[in-house]
Amino acid sequence: MKTYMKTGFWAAIQQPFAVIALFLYQMGWGVMLYKLVQSVLVPLMHRFPGAHQPKQTLQLFLAESQFQLLKTDLIHSYLWWLAALLGVRMLLTPMLNAGVYYSLTHLHQNAGYRFFKGIKELTLPFMLTYILRMALSLAPLFWLLPKAQTILTHTASFEQAGLKLLPWLAGLLCYGFLINLLFMYIQFAIAARHGVISTLITFVRHSLPIIVLAFLILLSTGLLAGVTVTAAYIWAGLVALIISQVYPLFNMFLQMWAITAQYQLWSAKMNS
Repeated sequence: MKTYMKTGFWAAIQQPFAVIALFLYQMGWGVMLYKLVQSVLVPLMHRFPGAHQPKQTLQLFLAESQFQLLKTDLIHSYLWWLAALLGVRMLLTPMLNAGVYYSLTHLHQNAGYRFFKGIKELTLPFMLTYILRMALSLAPLFWLLPKAQTILTHTASFEQAGLKLLPWLAGLLCYGFLINLLFMYIQFAIAARHGVISTLITFVRHSLPIIVLAFLILLSTGLLAGVTVTAAYIWAGLVALIISQVYPLFNMFLQMWAITAQYQLWSAKMNS
């Protein structure tokens, strides 16, 4: 595991263009979501009754809000904007993944050239892969949502319902984690033009080291994030400001490290 983590780290360093492209994408997505939420919350907070207002004022505010949401089309425009943003994200995510995974498998080409060439050549198969992954990830919800409704109906408090739902939610997270790893390997095969079937067999045969490696990278990322937040808290002022500005780019590099480490493992197992 140490070897894959080390070689994956150096492989991530060789992907500066992909890291910066993903960072700009995440930053742009965050800004758009922030503007959407701001356009909703700021006018709402201006109308929210203050603490000095009587209780009846808050009740009137809540009743009016409920009427506006349920009896008018006020929320429709915001839902359309949210749907449009999600649609754009669902379109751009597989395109960027295509560029990233192509860059990993074609290191002999120029960094920017191979990234955009990957988008050009692999967008369609990566789009189909993304749709399949989302479908498999969301499939358990068709069973879990009725289960959650039944639990909420037959429990006396939200705390009890939360405790009963906790194992199912943990199982859903583990399932999503495995699906994400599986499709990561499928995308390796597509980008490198290897057989998907042989990659699936490799994934099943070596699932334990794959999961352990992913967990170690996740743990390392969490520890580094904790150290970063602690350092920003201890060294308040200019240092904290610099850390807060650099951390998103640093976090994107860690995400790239998680991909490149798995790629090193996949390459070793496929060539063995």
